[in-house]
Amino acid sequence: MDVIVDGKRNVEVQGEPGDVLSVLTAAIDFLHTQGRAMVSVTVDGKPLMPDQIVEQLQGVEIDQVKVLEIGSEDKVTMVNNCVAELEISLPELPAACHSLAEVFYSETPEEGFEPFQELASLWGHIKRRQILITNALGLNQEDIVVNGISLAEMQLDLNSFLEEAARAIKDGDCVLLGDLLEYELAPRAEQESSIVAVLKEHAKAHPG
Repeated sequence: MDVIVDGKRNVEVQGEPGDVLSVLTAAIDFLHTQGRAMVSVTVDGKPLMPDQIVEQLQGVEIDQVKVLEIGSEDKVTMVNNCVAELEISLPELPAACHSLAEVFYSETPEEGFEPFQELASLWGHIKRRQILITNALGLNQEDIVVNGISLAEMQLDLNSFLEEAARAIKDGDCVLLGDLLEYELAPRAEQESSIVAVLKEHAKAHPG
């Protein structure tokens, strides 16, 4: 398997990794010693999102993959850029939930289906950025606590309501969709700013 890091081919990793995930982990550990953080992973030309990596690569034998390509960025720069991006995009999230709830309560609820998919996509992007930050800081989602609840617990909680919303779309239950957006998803959208504030504090305390 050819391991490419920031364009450099045939990079050797330390230890004796047993699978592709172990190779990636070793490469990430090396990058951390250089003050850099992984920002992209491509396996045989297929980009992987941060939340797909463990599921897609764990247990995959090394000879099953031809090319593992990793992109990295200066750790401090990457974290600061992600935080700045999140601070810009987060204010629109609660407002979008409230606006969509109004659409689903209206006489033309079908007009909300496509915007809801866009909202879910934006939220997924926000969560992937949060994962990049926690990985860069060498933290787990269990380590990030906001108002007494870990980021991992908050993610599971959010996922359950997004899945319920997806079922409501499938069932055509627009009133339920409106209720979920107004009373469950909007409050959780407001929590995202607190999450980013906590991540920002961790970043300031990180030695870099």
